[in-house]
Amino acid sequence: MAVVISAVVFLAACAVNNPLKDDSLQSGSSAKSDENGITDKPANEDINNKPDSNTEVNTDDNNNIAGSQSGESAGSENGHNSNQNTGKDLSDKGVTHSNGNGKIDEAPKKHITAGSNEVDVLTNRDSALEQQWEIVDNVAKAGQSYYNDYFSKTRIITKNGYLYNMASGDIIDTYYLVENGYLSSKYVNSQCELLLLLSEDVKKFNGVKLGGAQRGLTVFAVLKNPDDSTYLLAPSSGSGGVITQAQYNEILSKYNQKHGSVSRLYSDSGEYNRIVNFINMYEGKYDSYYVRNITVDSKYAMVILSPQSDIGAVKQYILKKSNGIWEVVYDGLEKEPRLAMAINKSIPDFNLSIIPDYSVYDYRNSINKYKNDVLILMSQMGIISGSADVEFAGSAGNYCYVVLKNQMKYLALNENERWTFTNVSSNYEAEKIMLESSVSAPLFIIWDR
Repeated sequence: MAVVISAVVFLAACAVNNPLKDDSLQSGSSAKSDENGITDKPANEDINNKPDSNTEVNTDDNNNIAGSQSGESAGSENGHNSNQNTGKDLSDKGVTHSNGNGKIDEAPKKHITAGSNEVDVLTNRDSALEQQWEIVDNVAKAGQSYYNDYFSKTRIITKNGYLYNMASGDIIDTYYLVENGYLSSKYVNSQCELLLLLSEDVKKFNGVKLGGAQRGLTVFAVLKNPDDSTYLLAPSSGSGGVITQAQYNEILSKYNQKHGSVSRLYSDSGEYNRIVNFINMYEGKYDSYYVRNITVDSKYAMVILSPQSDIGAVKQYILKKSNGIWEVVYDGLEKEPRLAMAINKSIPDFNLSIIPDYSVYDYRNSINKYKNDVLILMSQMGIISGSADVEFAGSAGNYCYVVLKNQMKYLALNENERWTFTNVSSNYEAEKIMLESSVSAPLFIIWDR
């Protein structure tokens, strides 16, 4: 049975003759988390939090993202945006050119004949598919408009390649856009899908044309060609193009976030120690660490630790495994206020369920803030004689975890200005107690040992 000891915080008395020194005191505030345990920073608090490809005016083709509720393109003809051409291609206007010898050359023709159909050589669009192109154009515009509106308000991500609202758990499809006023109801059964992909990946496909300003995660609409096994693909601006079934499968496979089961590694495993060694080499300091947690699937690992030289310097990493070798692909995660969004933009195939429910960033100002107070109380209560008895002490918010050199472990919880001390048998028991208090409790204060 866990031994529980309580003590009233008497900070005025503790401040006098403080026998213990904390080298990482910070002032802070409590964290705020949503029901999913991942905190979203309000849009008005982070002016730099914007969608990748849509924070700039897209100068290519003079196409602007549609802001209308219907999501249909203004001034369109036959499903093509009337602003598709800037006038730089004068052949589209029937303009002729002098060859300098007084003769008039005919402008090059915009279309070439392909059987009974015409193919636009500028956009690679078959005129027989005007209705289908109208669908993908308008669905893409509506999807991009939704993404622009909600990216900073909630957690809109790419999940397995699809546009997804992580906070509500909804795949954003034509039904969703119609219900939320972004798209005309005539498109609700169009079978058009909405993808959220890195524009750099899509540009690699031959025959696909995107706006020059497009970069990062971009909304694409894709629709099966009724005549064959290809797919019509279009962004909100730029002409897009036609991709094959193999290319469609390839892009979805590239964004697949399922890489086997997610599990926690323990300190007695070889993989655990290999990962820590790779971080050590990456940092180049060859320090010893207090590891807090290592969670992995078959491709990625998330690690939270601090150097033994500075317990309060909590760091968070993502490593990728390739041919049995781990390498750091993302560091400094502890500085990200919207961690899931930042990871998804940088590593879109990362399984976000690996992310813990707590946010290191949310607790950044309270890490070790009350550690000295807790240790002073433990000294006054006779649990320790002084700091020489302590091997590890980490705190954040209203929690503090202490490991003594005799391997006795204590979890301190502050409720209503009263610290309660529980003698726990293991770090796992301490985690269980903290989670019973709050699903987003800062488990990173607990030494994984």
